[in-house]
Amino acid sequence: MSWIHIYFRLAGASLRSQMQYKFNFILSTLLVFLMFGLELMTVSIIIYKFNGIKGWSVYEAGYLFAIMMFVRAFYRIIAGEINGFEKYLVQGMLDQLLLRPMPVLLVLVTRNFRPMAGELVLGTTTMSICLSYLIENKQATLWAIPCSLAVIVSGTIITLAIGLATATVGFWTHRIDELQRITDNAASIASQYPLSIYPKWMRITLLTVLPMGFTSYMPSLYVIRGELGLWILPATMLLAVALLLGALSFWKLGLRHYQSTGT
Repeated sequence: MSWIHIYFRLAGASLRSQMQYKFNFILSTLLVFLMFGLELMTVSIIIYKFNGIKGWSVYEAGYLFAIMMFVRAFYRIIAGEINGFEKYLVQGMLDQLLLRPMPVLLVLVTRNFRPMAGELVLGTTTMSICLSYLIENKQATLWAIPCSLAVIVSGTIITLAIGLATATVGFWTHRIDELQRITDNAASIASQYPLSIYPKWMRITLLTVLPMGFTSYMPSLYVIRGELGLWILPATMLLAVALLLGALSFWKLGLRHYQSTGT
């Protein structure tokens, strides 16, 4: 419990320092909202014009998009610096964290703490519109609301585990920016849409090598389409926990093999 208390103290201090620049915070929030909002609008228009895509309606695709908005936002809130871990290795900044009397990962995840308001607002708006339509048309029930919360939690854990494992690779390679563009950015963007639209090799990759398909697509088959069955939700959560435990063990192994740059 003491580590949890320290986490909130450090995260709060980081947030207060960023809020000293209120105009920058408001502007970045608006830009993020407009950028992802424009992307959603463009995709929605295309799907609407073609009366769906691989059997997925615009509201079903919008639901997937909203799930990934939440997942990406919470991942950045919890561990935004993991996505920029290369600079800690290349510039020797990790040495400073090793000198502190607390776990390195705890210090790392509280740096540059951001609320990601733009993504959260857009995700909430999109999710509300899509779920309201699906429930009103009897495709989904009110049960979809708590199920969606479970999907967001498991998806965030899976994304965090993959991000942490990718960052750990840097203890041996040092340069990981290009790898993170694949495991984080590219995989997250691909997971915003139904996996059925991709070729077979890509679907297999997103369900095995990089299991980002379980962040939104697989559990959503049950939540909004009634497919697979209720078992997919606890199975996805178990997968998320297993991946996170594996990533944490891998992180500890990598930390033991860390060699300073000497800068």
